[in-house]
Amino acid sequence: MRTRPAILSITILSVILIGLFFFAFKKATDSKNKVLLQNRYAELKKSSLILIENNNKFIENFILDNTYDYDLQRAVINRDSTYINNVYLPSLSSYDIDYFWAIDEEMNLISGKDGANKENIPLFEVTKKLSASLDSNPYINFYTKFNGVITQIVIAPVDLSDVSKKADLKKAYFVCGKRIDSVYLKSLGEISNGVNFNITEATVTEQDSINSITNTICFHYKLPDLEGNTIATLESEKTLDEIKIYANYLSSYSFILLGLILLLLFGYYQYLSKKVLRPIDTLSKALNEKDESYLSNIKFKKDEFADMARLIDTFFKNNKKLNEEIKLRIQSENELKVAAENLEHATIEKIRAEQDRLAKGYFLSTMSHEIRTPINGVIGIANLLKSENLNPNQQELVETLLFSSNYLLSILTDILDFSKIESGNLTFDKVQFNIKEICKSVQSLYSGNAKNKGLALDFTADEKAADYLSGDSTRLCQMLNNLVGNAIKFTAAGRVQIQYRLLAEKNNQQTIEFSVTDTGIGIAEDKLDTIFDSFAQADSSISTNYGGTGLGLAITKKLIELQGGTISVISKINKGTTFTFTLTFDKVDLAQYEVKKSEKKKLQIDGLRVLVAEDNKINATILNKFLDKWQVKMDWAVNGKEALEKLEENTYDLVLMDLHMPVMGGKEATAAIRDNLQKPYCNIPIIALTADATTETKKFILAAGFNEYVTKPFDPEKLYETLEKYSTNITV
Repeated sequence: MRTRPAILSITILSVILIGLFFFAFKKATDSKNKVLLQNRYAELKKSSLILIENNNKFIENFILDNTYDYDLQRAVINRDSTYINNVYLPSLSSYDIDYFWAIDEEMNLISGKDGANKENIPLFEVTKKLSASLDSNPYINFYTKFNGVITQIVIAPVDLSDVSKKADLKKAYFVCGKRIDSVYLKSLGEISNGVNFNITEATVTEQDSINSITNTICFHYKLPDLEGNTIATLESEKTLDEIKIYANYLSSYSFILLGLILLLLFGYYQYLSKKVLRPIDTLSKALNEKDESYLSNIKFKKDEFADMARLIDTFFKNNKKLNEEIKLRIQSENELKVAAENLEHATIEKIRAEQDRLAKGYFLSTMSHEIRTPINGVIGIANLLKSENLNPNQQELVETLLFSSNYLLSILTDILDFSKIESGNLTFDKVQFNIKEICKSVQSLYSGNAKNKGLALDFTADEKAADYLSGDSTRLCQMLNNLVGNAIKFTAAGRVQIQYRLLAEKNNQQTIEFSVTDTGIGIAEDKLDTIFDSFAQADSSISTNYGGTGLGLAITKKLIELQGGTISVISKINKGTTFTFTLTFDKVDLAQYEVKKSEKKKLQIDGLRVLVAEDNKINATILNKFLDKWQVKMDWAVNGKEALEKLEENTYDLVLMDLHMPVMGGKEATAAIRDNLQKPYCNIPIIALTADATTETKKFILAAGFNEYVTKPFDPEKLYETLEKYSTNITV
C-alpha cells in the first residue's frame, strides 16, 4: 500500500470518530442544561414576584390600616403635624418605608418625613382625575424618580366626611415612598438564595433571558409610573453553579476519552515515524549537506519518497551547471538593486517633500480660516462702534479693542509670512504710494498705545525724498508696524522716533533709509547677533514680561533682504535702541500720479442688491451693518445651496460668497452658478469672502471662477472699493 493513501485513510477515520463522539456528547450536555435552565428560570420568576408582592403588602397594610384610624383623621382635620409625627413616623422603619406624607386635597403638606413643602413631594401635581380614581380604589401604587432614585409610591385617600365639619377639608391623602436603591436590592438578595437584584432605568424594557453559555437566568419586572408607562426595570439574575459542577463531572469522562485519543495518536505516530518521518529526515540531510550518498537507501523503493529522492538526485546534478549562471545573474541583480535603491530613495524624498508641503499648506489654510473668522467679528464690531457717536472714554476703549485685534491679526500674518518665506512662495507687489502717508498712518495707528504709556511718538520726514514712490507699500507698512510696535512695547518712558531720509538717488530710483528709535530697555551687546533669528528674543524673561512670538524681527529682516535692502541695529542697555533699514523704490512722476488718481471713477453703490452667502451669523450681521450704512440692499443665505435657490428666484447685482459652509461650500456653489444658471445670471460677479490668507488659497479662488476676493477680517474701505469696482450703477 502506498504511504500517502494509508496516512490519509487513518487521519480521516480518526477525525470522523472524534467528531462524532464530541458532537453526541455536546448535544446531550446542551439538552440537559437547557431543561435545567428553563426550570430554574420558572422558579426565579415565581420567587421574584413573591418577594416584590410581599414588599408591596407591607406598604399597603401600613397605609390602609392608618387611613381608617379615627385619631389620625382627627389629627389630619386639625393639621396636627406633631401628633402624626410622634405616632406614625416611628413605625416607618418597621414597615421598611423611607418617605411618609399627609397632604390635603389641595396637595398642601400637613406632615411628613423628608419633605418640607409640596414641591418636595412626588405627587404635588396630583389632579382631580387621580382624586376620582382614589375614591373608587383603596390605593394607587406606582413608581417615580425622586431625589435621583427610583421610588415606589403608594397613595390612599383618608375619608374625612364623618369627622370633618369644615366644608373646605373633606378629603386628605396618605402618601408612602420606598426607595428602590442598593440597600433595598441587597436585602432582596439576602433573602433570595444567591439572586442578584439590579435596577435599570431603560426606556425600552429588557427581555427575560436564559444564557446557556454563562449558565445565567434573568427575570425583568416592569416598574410603571403614574400613567402606566415603564420608567425602570427590576432585574433579578442568578448563575446556576450546579450546572458548572455538572460540567466538571462530565469533564472527567473527557480525560478518559483524551487518553484513548492519545493512545491512538501514539500508534499513528509510530506508523508515521517509520513510513514518513525517517525518509523525510534522510531527504532533509541530503538537501542540507548537498550529498547524494544519503539517497542510495531510499531512491530504489516504490513510494513517494523514492520519487522525491530521484528528483533530488537529478537536482544535484543540474545544480552544478546552474551555479555559474547564478553568479552572473547575482552580479547583474546587485547592480540593478543599487540603481533601484538610488531611484527609490530619490522618489521617496520627493514624495515626502511634496507631502510635507501639502500638509503644511493645509494646516496654514485651516489655521488662517479658524483664527481669522472670530477676529473678523471682533474687528468688524470695533469698526462699527468706531463710526458711532461715542464719548471720549468709549472712543478710547474702541481704539484699544481695534488695536489689540489688529495686533493679534499681525501675529497671525507674521506666522503665515514666515511659512511663505521658508517655502519660497512670498511675492511682492509694485504699486504707487505716498511714503509720507504710510509713515503717518503707522504713527496714527500706535498713537493711542503710546499715549496710554505716556510716550511721545514723533515722525520726521526728509523733504529731499520724493513723496510718491513705487513698491510694495503693504510690506513697508508691515515692517514699520513691527519695529514701532516693538519700540513702544519695550519703552516705559521717554519717546519713540520714526524718520526716513534720502540715502541715494540713481536712474530714477531712490534709496530710502528708515529708522525707528526708542528710549527703552535696550539690548545687550552679546544678543545683537541673535535677535533676528526665528523665535528668538534677547532674553528669556522678555516673553514673560512683554509677550511676543519672536518672529517679528526675523520676518522684517527677511522681507527687507528679499527686496534687496539691509537692516542694522544699535542699542545700549537702559538707554534705548535704533533699528535702521534701507530699501530702494522707483520714483513716480507726480503729474502722472495725480492724473491717474483723478481718472479713477467714483461709483455710487447705494441701491446695490447684494446676496451674502455666509454661515457665520456674526460675520453676516457685521456685513449687514456696513451694507445698510452704505444703503446697499442685502439678502442672506446660510450655505451655497440656499444661495443657488435665491439666485434662481431673485435678481442681484453681486454675490459675496464664503468659501467654507455646510451643505454646499463656496467653491461648489460658484461652479454651479457658472455652469447651471442661464445668461446673464451665470456671469454675475462673485466675490470670495475668506479667512484663509495663504497664497495657495488666493490662487485657487481666482482659478475657481470667483471675480475677486476679500480677506477676513475685512477692511471696510477695501470692501467698499470692491463693491465700487463691480457696481453696475451710473458713474458720477
